[in-house]
Amino acid sequence: MGATVPAGGPIAVICAIEEELTHLRRAVGAGEEEWRAGRRYWRATLAGQPLVLTLCGIGMLGAAAAAEATIIHHAPAAVLNYGCTGGHREDLLPGDLVLGERTIAYDSVRVAPDGREEYKPMYYLRTGRQERAAYLPADPALLAAARRAAAALDGRHEPWPPASGWPAGVPHRAPRLFAGTVASADRWNRSHERIRAIAGLHESLCEDMEAAAIALTCASHDTPFLTIKDISNNELLRTTEPGAFAGETAGQLGRRAAVLTLWTLRELTGGGADRS
Repeated sequence: MGATVPAGGPIAVICAIEEELTHLRRAVGAGEEEWRAGRRYWRATLAGQPLVLTLCGIGMLGAAAAAEATIIHHAPAAVLNYGCTGGHREDLLPGDLVLGERTIAYDSVRVAPDGREEYKPMYYLRTGRQERAAYLPADPALLAAARRAAAALDGRHEPWPPASGWPAGVPHRAPRLFAGTVASADRWNRSHERIRAIAGLHESLCEDMEAAAIALTCASHDTPFLTIKDISNNELLRTTEPGAFAGETAGQLGRRAAVLTLWTLRELTGGGADRS
């Protein structure tokens, strides 16, 4: 099992919020804190491979800005994003993991005079030219490393606590792994009709507010990208009250995705055998 990360530069990891990033920061060590242009980074190493960790905040604009700044200041060999998401299918339950085989900014739409919305491919600038993409695929080498890590972790993830927003009437079970589309926009959809419409159009497994923006920025720089998510809520099964969400999910957001990200990094750095 050899390292598959492209040569040169650190591997960057971007999370939306500290509650997600803290799990990985603990695992790789505090590292050296660095500020550049008002943005905070943490430097660490894993099996000799430099890492740079940062926060982007919630939302597409902040995610794109953080990815652009990270690429400009640190020239990473690859960018990973992980964190919590809302499920788009009834079989995705809190604690389940999603490998983002592709990402899509689902709010890239054209609105007809009668109000109907039609999805149009996403725009991004690459080497000075306008590009369009219906979706952005994950980097194959990063995805392959994540699959190896997921296989090694099978059955080892800590189950989601039943008291932390587990849907009533749904039998409790251990986390499962899914792979597919992560849909992104500056929205938190709680309408069943809206969620099913997005999932029906894009075959999405879950939604967040950052992954596609980071993916588009990475695509504009030809930087390999992968997103790894875990499910924190599923509005099709249980309506989330935003005011109570942070409290009931405390300590759980991004926790399992962080473990899978760590093991993916070990695969990429040739340290896959070190699975303590």
